[in-house]
Amino acid sequence: MKVILRKDNCLEAINKRPMKITDDNKWNKMDGNVMTNIHLALDDNVLSSIEEKKTAKEIWDHLKKLYEAKSLHNKIFLERKLYTFWMSESISMTEHMNTLNTLFSQLTSLGYKIEPNECAELLLQSLPDLYDPLVINLTNNILIDYLSFDDVVVAILEEENRC
Repeated sequence: MKVILRKDNCLEAINKRPMKITDDNKWNKMDGNVMTNIHLALDDNVLSSIEEKKTAKEIWDHLKKLYEAKSLHNKIFLERKLYTFWMSESISMTEHMNTLNTLFSQLTSLGYKIEPNECAELLLQSLPDLYDPLVINLTNNILIDYLSFDDVVVAILEEENRC
């Protein structure tokens, strides 16, 4: 959602009104644009929970409170999901990596720090047995003492294209 708001030059509206925006019409237009974008992105079931909100910031704060709760429960739930994550052979590698990146993102938003090399290791650990030769090749390479996530992604996608 932030990407859409940034594209529309109205990301500021989800925060407190900046002092530099003194034109009420400009601010109201920006606020309305954000509210419209948020409404369009939400499921009908969620819309009822924000219908009383008057500003984009109120809506944004309400949604953050609902969906980004920084509770211990959420953190543990996501950590367990991440550390037991395994690629099903019925989904594409791109889909698998997108799901993994979403988990990384969700944990990061809760203040959980994941080192880049840990991301790479978690990706390798989540692969099915079909990828064992690639995993062994990457992890046994004596020239590499650090696995970057991007390098692992490239190697996996190249392997997938070969198969």
